[in-house]
Amino acid sequence: MTAAGAVLAIALLAGCSEEPAPTLTPPPVPEFAPPAVSEEHAQEILDEVEIAVLEADTEGNAELLDSRVTGPAREFRQLEYQLQTASGGEAAPKKLWTDSALTVVTATEGWPRSIMAVSQPTAGDTRRLLIGLTQEGPRDPYRLVAWSSMLPSATTPTFPAATVGTALVTPDQAGLAATPNEALTWLAAVINNPEDEHAASFGPDPYRDRVAQELSELKSAAQAAGEVTSQWTPGQVVFGVGTADGGALVMGTLDNVMTMRKTISGAKLNLGGEWAWFAGTDPVAAAVNGTYKTMVTLYVPPAGSEATIQLIGAERVMAGAERVD
Repeated sequence: MTAAGAVLAIALLAGCSEEPAPTLTPPPVPEFAPPAVSEEHAQEILDEVEIAVLEADTEGNAELLDSRVTGPAREFRQLEYQLQTASGGEAAPKKLWTDSALTVVTATEGWPRSIMAVSQPTAGDTRRLLIGLTQEGPRDPYRLVAWSSMLPSATTPTFPAATVGTALVTPDQAGLAATPNEALTWLAAVINNPEDEHAASFGPDPYRDRVAQELSELKSAAQAAGEVTSQWTPGQVVFGVGTADGGALVMGTLDNVMTMRKTISGAKLNLGGEWAWFAGTDPVAAAVNGTYKTMVTLYVPPAGSEATIQLIGAERVMAGAERVD
């Protein structure tokens, strides 16, 4: 029956004195409030963020990010500007664009509020970006808090429609295969040791394979003069939204320190690439520490699911290199 037909039927029934007036049943109360913004408004917000980033990129000035970028996203971009300077302009900040193919909005009457977007590929770049925005209060703008490049062959989980909205997920959220904090901690442990007790909790991904390959190649290059070690530690979970299956998509950070140490007397341990940009090209006398920041995006399945935690996005930048004794 159409809406107009329903109204007509009610009027006819009310006109019959022997029939009581019908009771209208209100629609069920949704599990959470309506979406905080429409899909169209969310894209307008994303566009404003992109403009702010482009302006800061043009000037190489991180302070210009403050109106629309915060948290790890701001730190990461500032490190990219630092790397650009150290390289004499050879290493430019990675392009960030926000034309969205998928938009997810939290449904809440309070704050914070969040928007998650998956970007379309853009001219000259086939990547998709996973983008997380947060509004801390009613008078605050939505700001970019984290993003990462979607990994090859990765797929995004299914989300409730943008017209329905989804739930905000906290770092210690219960009801998942692991809290987001635990998932981030486990990921660092598994990168450090592929045989870690939590390795079976993760599905395969090309990022960990690439990190392991890079470390292996660095060790091979340095073995005639010394050794290379690497240590990953969890940072913080800064973003999370619910998925349609009761799981969560979360964004967080990882820290990595790699150490190249000279151990063979008379041999030369030389630096190149990013390491040399920060620490110079003179042979290493004792050791040098290289530090990296990484933003990651994880899918965490609901508790009781047979699915595994999946790393679906990552973005890494070198924060610096320093010679040590």
